[in-house]
Amino acid sequence: MLHEFSHECAATAPTEPLSQREIEVLRLVARGMTNDQIAGKLFISEATVRTHVSSVLDKLGLKNRTQAALYALRHGLASIDDVDVAD
Repeated sequence: MLHEFSHECAATAPTEPLSQREIEVLRLVARGMTNDQIAGKLFISEATVRTHVSSVLDKLGLKNRTQAALYALRHGLASIDDVDVAD
């Protein structure tokens, strides 16, 4: 199942290009940051973060943040070394 999911994620191409801000948000999602943490880092509201995340998911045809994080990793927008793993 994971194998199928990874191929589905890898083959997904944006229906329209992501904005610079959407890419920035996607990178932070891939690092495991919450909407609140992203909002604080980018000095925007949490509602704006939610809007950007929704837009990223829609444009990439993804269903959730996990798929978005995998997309970012597979497409070189984030590195596994950037991922914040809780102890």
